Amino acid sequence: MAKKPTGDCATCSFWRRKASPVKGKLIPGGTGKCTRKEGLCDNPKPKDPRPERKEKPQKEGGLPKQAPQIQKSGTGSVMLDSIYPNPDQPRKVFPKAALEELALSIKEQGLIEPLVVVAKGEKFMLIAGERRWRACQMAGLTEVPVRIMEADDRQIAEMSLVENIQRQDLTPLEEARAFQEMLEKNGYTKEELAQKLGFKQVWRVDERLSLLNLAPKFQDALTFGLITPSQAFEISRLLDAEDQEVVFRKVKAGELPTYNHLRRFVNAMVDSKKDKVLFAMPKKQDLEIVNRWEKTLDAVTGLIVKSFSPEDCKVLARVCQGNAQVNLIKIDMIIKHLNQVKKAMLENASRQEVYGIINGGANLVPVETLNPA
Repeated sequence: MAKKPTGDCATCSFWRRKASPVKGKLIPGGTGKCTRKEGLCDNPKPKDPRPERKEKPQKEGGLPKQAPQIQKSGTGSVMLDSIYPNPDQPRKVFPKAALEELALSIKEQGLIEPLVVVAKGEKFMLIAGERRWRACQMAGLTEVPVRIMEADDRQIAEMSLVENIQRQDLTPLEEARAFQEMLEKNGYTKEELAQKLGFKQVWRVDERLSLLNLAPKFQDALTFGLITPSQAFEISRLLDAEDQEVVFRKVKAGELPTYNHLRRFVNAMVDSKKDKVLFAMPKKQDLEIVNRWEKTLDAVTGLIVKSFSPEDCKVLARVCQGNAQVNLIKIDMIIKHLNQVKKAMLENASRQEVYGIINGGANLVPVETLNPA
């Protein structure tokens, strides 16, 4: 009695199935003859006698699959630990309290504004957003939104500096160091740098760079708010650390209460370092001018003090007679000229003070004895 096909014969390579004469395809289940020597078997899955084929690598577009490439530009999300800060980042100071506040906000709301990065090998370097990146670490984030840009080293330095300045995140000293690096390392001229930063005057670049003349002690004083930026700019005009110390002490003692006081004193200090006598021997005509002005001031002072009366001022305020407008013009003219005299004498007072410091507190020789002729 012939054996009947088993349920696995349809998948057996030894079972020959007849083709349909109409469709030309093998008939499922088959009715052919088993060519296996041992005949029909009960094995559920007979071994295929054909040699095993090696699996070919999957292809995409005719090429073998490659390792995924890092994204070079665009927006997306990346792992936080794949981002590292720019070692040339201008900003160096990140107050801890402010970072903790930002971290709490990021925990609650997430990072709303993406970090700006550039691809570097298998990682990303920050261009903008180091403060947010640090806060994300404190908040425990593992993935952050980013905007990936393509830029060379020069462009990275420029974008990093401009971004910080626009946010007003940099201290004056951080700006100064960044300016110096862009001039020396990246080949900018002062004019190009001013244009890139949107400065209308090149002196603003020079003003920042002058802060690098400060001794380390006074750079720290600026960083920690012991002196204002304007005070630091003036002190930085003095290249000698001892001269800077003199001005710093006078500022802290309140002896230079306004910017004008400070400016005049520093001007006198600068002049004292030039190759000229701080107080040259006066000529005869110079002495005549000094004496004339002293007499004039004495006369004007006496006249005003003698003429002034609170009751007179009340009358002038209420009586609508006389040419008040013309008198106001005359008073303005007097005030203008007296202010010019006052400015000259203030400068002279600063020079006298510097002269006394240079000479160990020595008093000036009276003017009338300098040139007895």
